Amino acid sequence: MRTYYLFRINESFYNLYCNKTFYLYKMLEEISRSSENDFKISYRLFNQIAIPYNKSYINSLLYKKYMYNSNYEKILDRHKLNDEVERTKLTVFTTYIKVKSNKNIPIFFKDLKDEINIFVCDFNNKDYFFLNKAISKSLV
Repeated sequence: MRTYYLFRINESFYNLYCNKTFYLYKMLEEISRSSENDFKISYRLFNQIAIPYNKSYINSLLYKKYMYNSNYEKILDRHKLNDEVERTKLTVFTTYIKVKSNKNIPIFFKDLKDEINIFVCDFNNKDYFFLNKAISKSLV
């Protein structure tokens, strides 16, 4: 099972780091591991890097796509897809989206690929990528 965190990166940071993803990943990793003592600094840095999600828009987008799928379930900001091949749970927060899945490329990634500047981090496996680039490569 993999756990992904999806962040919307603001345009200026995207332009700076679109070809230097390692540095962007390291900044987000440090923020995710910061202590309470560093909270103010980490919070300020995160707010410079990331843009909040419109939760109702993302929830609506996913619900409209899967509402007739018998393997799909939505409860508040949580979306679950559970079939013979894939078990994925997506939770929408204001600052990030969390995805837990048994797949390397969960189906929800394809639904979010057109959203601007989404940077995906799997901190446990030290994996990171811009969603639109990864999905376009996997569809080729």
